[in-house]
Amino acid sequence: MSFNDTENDTYSSYGIGLSFYDEKSTYEETHLIKVLLSVFLGTSMIISLIGNVCICAVIARNKTMRTPTNFYLLNLAITDLTITIFVPVEIYIIWVPDFYPLGKEGCRIHFLLWDVGSNCSVLTITAITIERYLVISKPFLRQRLVLNSRVFKIVTIIWITSCFFSFPSGLFVYFVERKHNVMYCFFTVTETSKLYLVAAELIVFFTLPMTVITVLYLMIAFKLKSTKSKSRPNPVYGNQNRDKAVKMLAAVAASFFICWSPYAISRLMLLFPNMKYENHHTFWRILIYLSSINSYMSTAVNPILYTLMSRKFGQAFKDLLKGRKSNQTSINRRSTPNHKEHTQEF
Repeated sequence: MSFNDTENDTYSSYGIGLSFYDEKSTYEETHLIKVLLSVFLGTSMIISLIGNVCICAVIARNKTMRTPTNFYLLNLAITDLTITIFVPVEIYIIWVPDFYPLGKEGCRIHFLLWDVGSNCSVLTITAITIERYLVISKPFLRQRLVLNSRVFKIVTIIWITSCFFSFPSGLFVYFVERKHNVMYCFFTVTETSKLYLVAAELIVFFTLPMTVITVLYLMIAFKLKSTKSKSRPNPVYGNQNRDKAVKMLAAVAASFFICWSPYAISRLMLLFPNMKYENHHTFWRILIYLSSINSYMSTAVNPILYTLMSRKFGQAFKDLLKGRKSNQTSINRRSTPNHKEHTQEF
């Protein structure tokens, strides 16, 4: 579809991540800002690649690590890697904003994969939260929770849901090619479509997950605070474990909010006619920069947080990095979940 077909759209278009299409503007970031953005994105990409690839390797090399919770972590690592592979494109666009490098088909594939990956990552984090709440608060469901088939079904639903919301949005991705090698890849929403595309995604992939994560982690924290430690004779040790667990829960919820709130705000702004891009050019640029940077930052933070939440996974992670085999005896001895162990594995 040509750009002329979008001229009646009520929302000024902007590009994937850090790319923009603004025919009237010749504004370009300073060299310092470009360098800072590139360094930050590049650092996030390196940390994400190392962390998420190691998570996949830990689960692949060690059968005892193929637990329901770790399959969620594996799915999260795969979706984060899907997002991370586009960092080089984003950095390229920072320096060459008037030339989208992947072409027409690459433009649509870029948007779809990034959108599916980000949606899937959000839903997987939410699923992990629900799983941990059930393990701590509903121990009588433990036998059902340890079934891998159940996790595979949930992961399948997550991917189907992510694709269901992403593919219609992909119809509004456009590639514009003008003279002198000027090419743009951008996303635009019509007045009749934006309520579904924006409001629905905003509710499903931010408002509901943020609410679920916050409420359940608060309930888990209260549960841990009110439960006396029975795993150690020293009550101070037990209190330290619970305090550490509560802090980790707070870190996960805060990380989710920080990483995804700019993207959610940018979506929300599409619903207000007076907040068009051409009317608030500078504010939109800052917000879109934050949306891209924070979403890529989440792919680097996730493997760190969720590895720290599990002692067994953390030990297997260290063994992999040191090039030694995992301590099978130690892992097998702790392979049967119980309330005391899960209290310490956040």
